[in-house]
Amino acid sequence: MLKDSFCSSPWFHIRLRYDGSYKVCRWSREEDTKYNIKDTSILEFYNSEPMREIRSELLAGNRPKGCSACYYQDQFGKINGRKRQLLKSVISTDDFDLSMRASPHYKHFKHSWDNQGHADHAPVDLQIDLGNICNSGCVMCGPYSSSRLERDYVSLNQYEPGLFEAPRSYRSWTRDPELVNRFVDQLAEIPNLGYIHFLGGETLYDPAFYAICDRLLETGIAKDAIIGTTTNATIYDERIERYIREFKEFHLGISIEAVTDLNDYIRWPSKINSVLETIDRFCALREGTGLFISLRITPNLFTAYELDKMIQFMLDRQIIAESCNILTTPSVLRMEIMPDNIRLETIDRIRSVIDQHHMTASDNINVRNSARITETIHTVALEYLSFLENYSVPEDRDQQADQLVRFLKAFERLRNNRIIDHAPRFADFLRHHGYRDC
Repeated sequence: MLKDSFCSSPWFHIRLRYDGSYKVCRWSREEDTKYNIKDTSILEFYNSEPMREIRSELLAGNRPKGCSACYYQDQFGKINGRKRQLLKSVISTDDFDLSMRASPHYKHFKHSWDNQGHADHAPVDLQIDLGNICNSGCVMCGPYSSSRLERDYVSLNQYEPGLFEAPRSYRSWTRDPELVNRFVDQLAEIPNLGYIHFLGGETLYDPAFYAICDRLLETGIAKDAIIGTTTNATIYDERIERYIREFKEFHLGISIEAVTDLNDYIRWPSKINSVLETIDRFCALREGTGLFISLRITPNLFTAYELDKMIQFMLDRQIIAESCNILTTPSVLRMEIMPDNIRLETIDRIRSVIDQHHMTASDNINVRNSARITETIHTVALEYLSFLENYSVPEDRDQQADQLVRFLKAFERLRNNRIIDHAPRFADFLRHHGYRDC
């Protein structure tokens, strides 16, 4: 049925990747397209063959292969990318047919239906990947978005070639100043541009982020757009204070996986005390500005066990958490690999904090609504509880757990650390699958 497959994202959003290639959606699992900002403008790509094709597929009730992550999360009622985009189009899956016809975007859907997927308007939402310059080597990340991991993967591939591919070098499009200027000029051609989100790497470590933001402020381009970026909170650059004050709104996502030293292992080489101090420093900038902060969490089998602490932290700081994708790669880190006894403990821990705060879920919630932060936190907590209670255990869980040990030990050989020092509850499970303490 259309209500179970349709997504409005291709009618207002595109993504620009690290190497300058385009994707049809920030959450798409399809390969990057052959189109590149080096030879194709943003507006040209918006009505390119891949964009017209995905619009036509969605209108026909098909499920594009690249949308698999959102469809997987639909099974658990999670506020995923698809549902978030439908909300922007004022479409409810509970009353799909009526709300779609009443949607302010319906005329655009109809135009595309009548014109082989062509769009009669410009995009309003851009995700811009600046490159892989990064000071962190997160275990669930990859060399395409971390220069530190790009170096590490040379050794990791030698240790475990079956688990780590040899890194492919590429030159980020932002290393070309002329291309960066052309990109900013193209933004001026987009009417009613509403949101630009910049990703790295670590954007606050990347000169291109500051160069683009400075030019946007100097020229007044995108003066009515919301600017967003995501940081790992290991860096505080005072230039960010100017952006928060001068842009209409500034959305800051903070990548963190735990509020304990488990974060130091997962997002190596962070130091949790410093990360928490930086988060509090950002929180102090919210008053009197258009700053909106969210935590960008990607729970894995280890950090899921500490979600109760993360939820309490969110409530204490009044910061929502966003996670539009359930972690599926690397597959060895998926929550579904968790042993049954720890899974049950994790459920009890999350349920305890839910009961303590009398949490209830809210439908069709706008996660960026500052007046509904507590409701959003409640909904996120209940979503993860539902997922942990209802996911299917993979048939190859034991094999995945064996590979997990090899995966972790490859990193530990480089970093001289041990997961059991940060996640001791998993020690017996890991030893059972071949983990050696030394």
